[in-house]
Amino acid sequence: MYYPKNDTPAQARTTTLSEELGQIKYIFSDKTGTLTQNIMTFNKCSINGKAYGDLYDFSGQRVEITERTERVDFSWNNLADPKFSFHDHSLVEMVRSGNPETQEFFRLLSLCHTVMPEEKKEGELNYQAQSPDEGALVTAARNFGFVFLSRTPETITVVEMGKQVIYELLAILDFNNMRKRMSVIGERK
Repeated sequence: MYYPKNDTPAQARTTTLSEELGQIKYIFSDKTGTLTQNIMTFNKCSINGKAYGDLYDFSGQRVEITERTERVDFSWNNLADPKFSFHDHSLVEMVRSGNPETQEFFRLLSLCHTVMPEEKKEGELNYQAQSPDEGALVTAARNFGFVFLSRTPETITVVEMGKQVIYELLAILDFNNMRKRMSVIGERK
């Protein structure tokens, strides 16, 4: 399997894939002959009770976001993903001004996940995520200045607003159906 538009071959993103592949008997496709894509994007968030992501005009009316809507300029962050698109400039202003709640929000997004980074070309950082939502959240953190760089069994390395920070990984509480979340327990080195 290969996606020529992005020059991307299919990749296994789960350790149980070989067991699952042995159980496949039929592959179904929709009437157009294409399989459904599960693509997630970071569009909105709520931090400390304030919603970000919607745009409003001068009269306070919500404005529809279209292809022509001005995108946030992430050029201040040389590690930002150029494909990432966000339109609410106020969130970037809050992060860059040093607001502790917004910075903590993106710090936690950059730490609490199972994403694995890979460097395809020199300086080109790509994330391999088990789920599209996890990939979207880590990419959002990356663009807002909290870049997940690497993981070892004992540490997570993040670039926070241009400064490299290493966190000691004390425990991971995996996602389960009872808690409906995963957690990471760590401390800054």
